[in-house]
Amino acid sequence: MRPLNRLFLIFLLLLLPQYGLAEETAFLTREQIDFPRLLAPPPAVGSPRQKQEMETLLTLQKSRTPAMEASAQADAERSVFRFADVVGDNFTAEKLPRTAAFFTAVKKRADSLLGPAKAHWNRPRPYAANPEIHPCVPKPGNASYPSGHSTFGTVTSIILANMLPEKQTQIYDRAELYRLNREIGGVHYPSDVEAGRLAGTVIAAFLLQDPAFQDEFAKSKAEVRGVLGLPAE
Repeated sequence: MRPLNRLFLIFLLLLLPQYGLAEETAFLTREQIDFPRLLAPPPAVGSPRQKQEMETLLTLQKSRTPAMEASAQADAERSVFRFADVVGDNFTAEKLPRTAAFFTAVKKRADSLLGPAKAHWNRPRPYAANPEIHPCVPKPGNASYPSGHSTFGTVTSIILANMLPEKQTQIYDRAELYRLNREIGGVHYPSDVEAGRLAGTVIAAFLLQDPAFQDEFAKSKAEVRGVLGLPAE
């Protein structure tokens, strides 16, 4: 092999891992946020708080209505477009393709950041700890703490509220219901949901300072405001 060809091949081989890394770490890296160091551990099995949380879930289960179950089942979907009921009828993936892709990237990044924390604590789901808990939503296949849905709902609501400050109150109220629906559904303890709210807030704070994120955020914000008929900011 000629020296120049060999150098060119080495150059390409050096580049390949970098492309993969760039794709994997869009916006943030795992090294930037270490949730096992930031979040308190979940209540221990058999502790007074854990028993209290279980009683809360049993009470919610006893009081949930068909409408509450339907709401929890619909919110099992992790999509920014679950906020359409407070944002507007035109807030759809079909009308907002850039925004749909943008929030999908945010969801993947949040999942990647949260994964080590779930594995670290490996908290069993409520229904695994108590056969009296009967979920009305699909049973997830991963650990309970922190809640991925709560994390996603929180970071999504913060980003969306920054796009639509005039709808901030409605968006944050909707995020609160989105989080609560994981308890109503019987798949998360209150402390799982609270940890997810904290995790989502931390992720959003980091994202809003990231230059690559800011660029995509601005483009998606313009798309959303245009489709909703709102003035550009």
